[in-house]
Amino acid sequence: MTVVVSLCLSFSFSIPVFASESGETDIINEMISYYSTYQSTAKTDIQRLVEKLKALNSTKGEEWEKIMEYGDYVNTDMNVNVDVLPDGLPNDDSLCITVLGFALNDDGIMKDELVGRLQTALASAQKYPNAYVAVTGGGTAKNNPNATEADQMAAWMIANGLDENRLIVENKSKSTVQNAQFTYAILREKYPTIKSLAIVTSDYHVQRGCLLYYSQLLLSAYDAGDNLLDVISNAGYKAGHEGYESISLQAMGLK
Repeated sequence: MTVVVSLCLSFSFSIPVFASESGETDIINEMISYYSTYQSTAKTDIQRLVEKLKALNSTKGEEWEKIMEYGDYVNTDMNVNVDVLPDGLPNDDSLCITVLGFALNDDGIMKDELVGRLQTALASAQKYPNAYVAVTGGGTAKNNPNATEADQMAAWMIANGLDENRLIVENKSKSTVQNAQFTYAILREKYPTIKSLAIVTSDYHVQRGCLLYYSQLLLSAYDAGDNLLDVISNAGYKAGHEGYESISLQAMGLK
C-alpha cells in the first residue's frame, strides 16, 4: 500500500470520502483527521478506528496502528539532534545517513539551506565512517531541467571528501514521500546490508521528514513482505528561522 494521496487541504473532523474496498481508506482518512485536529487527545478515538480497520483488514490495521504511534512519538518524545547525529548509532554498513533534498535555485545551484543540510550530513558521515550516505531529490530548478537536487548534493559531498563508494543517489523524487518510496527501492535492490536510516534535514523539518519516511518505509516493507528499514535517528541543520511544520502539514503528507 502506498501513502494515501489527497489534494484536500482541510483536516477538520469532516473529511473527504475516498472510494475503497470495504471502506478501509475511509477509516484511515478519519484516523488521520483525528490525528491532525486533536493530536495527543485523539488516542482513544484513533485506537477505536485502528480496531475497526483491523476487523476489515488485520494487516492494514497493524500498519496504521504503528504509523499513528510513531506520529505521536515524533511530536512528543523524539529528540531533534542539531548539526550532527548523536552517539550510539551502529558504526557499520547497516546504517544509511539519508539526506533530504531542498528546492534548487532557478539556475540549478543549491540554496544555502541545502548546503547546511549537507554540512550536517558530512559531519555525521565523519562521525560514522562506515555508514552509507544517501542523497535524495529530483529536478526542481525552473530554468535548468537537467539539474537535480541529489546530483548537486552528491557532487558537493564528493568535493568535500566523502568517498563516492559510500554514496547512494536517488534523483527522481518530487516530494518527501517519493524520497522514501524510491530510496526504499534502491536500498532493497542494491544494498542488502542496510537495516536502518538516520534522517538529515533542516531542524524544523525533522518531525515531518521522519514521520513520512517511517510511514512509507513501513508500508513498502509490508507490501514487499520484507523487513522494515527502520528510522532510528535524526540530525537537523539549524536553519536559523522559524519554520516549524505543523501537525496538519504532517497529516497532509500521510494522506
